[in-house]
Amino acid sequence: RRKSNTTKFNKKKVITWKIELCFHTPTAHTTSSTGDNCNDDGSKEHIIPKMLKVESQMSETSTLSEELGKHLDVHPGNSTIRSQLRSFANVPRDKLILFLKRLPCSSAAPQYYGLDRDATLGENLNGKTVIEFPTIDVVLEEDREKYPLFIGELY
Repeated sequence: RRKSNTTKFNKKKVITWKIELCFHTPTAHTTSSTGDNCNDDGSKEHIIPKMLKVESQMSETSTLSEELGKHLDVHPGNSTIRSQLRSFANVPRDKLILFLKRLPCSSAAPQYYGLDRDATLGENLNGKTVIEFPTIDVVLEEDREKYPLFIGELY
């Protein structure tokens, strides 16, 4: 993880982060299309990432909604990605829920922070522990309960 980190602090005193977006879809017995493992909740019906997208230079002043738009909105050259993320691209943005795993926490009982897609990355990460770079879990609203929120976290 350390070797693949491209997070930098630039001369303008802004952090450009490497972030991973794990797009999760409920499945019973499938594996990730990319072969990468992200978080699962330990229940019988696991949430397995359908796709892991890596953004190597996201400014802390950019919103998570802007980043999602790069992958889910219609742009020249992203039809393959949109096709792979069809279940996410076809729902309104307010039905997409973003989570960041709380660190440190038990792997047997993970807890998550709910993230505001309209806030900047810097605002979302403020006061949270990040090791190397953040991995943001993107789930559909109906799967929200599979991600237990950190006590005191209101959504």
